[in-house]
Amino acid sequence: MAKPKKITRKEQKIVDIYHYYLQNGFAHTIDDISEALGVGRKTFYNRYTTRDNSIILALQYSHKTFVERFAEQCQYCNHSVEEMVMLIWEFQKYAQTDAVFFQYDIDNKLFASDETPFKSILESIVQKGLRTYHINEDIDMSSFVDYFFATLSYYVLDGKLNSTGMRYVLYPLLNERGLELLNELDLEIFA
Repeated sequence: MAKPKKITRKEQKIVDIYHYYLQNGFAHTIDDISEALGVGRKTFYNRYTTRDNSIILALQYSHKTFVERFAEQCQYCNHSVEEMVMLIWEFQKYAQTDAVFFQYDIDNKLFASDETPFKSILESIVQKGLRTYHINEDIDMSSFVDYFFATLSYYVLDGKLNSTGMRYVLYPLLNERGLELLNELDLEIFA
């Protein structure tokens, strides 16, 4: 069994603000947040600088945990198509476990931006798939990134993400070999 990673005091302060926002949302004053964290206003400002900065720190922590979970899951993936399915799976989990941050990303159109790790993860998988001949060579990356996150967000928000939805999201990306690999996967365990 792996030994839990010890975190620094600075990291703990970020974890604390992350959990606060995760449980309470963003519509609170600094006084409300400080009281819930058991610190004064001055300490809040010393830790987080501003309320907006505390939200950014919490959001970055949420994204960091997403990336770590995804990387851990991808250790067991055999190819880029499976990694793409895993990305969809983790995206759905992110919407459920970090719902307030997921909604923040949607409201601020951050999924396909360089401000979050999602676009770079997707691009990395696509590049790997191109090298292993699972991805359409003529894919327009910018258009696909926008399509991928818009379509996936729709399915996730409406609670309709199933194996058919996964296929719909991935179909424009995959070539014949990629579709064969997709058909070999049991998508029901991910939906």
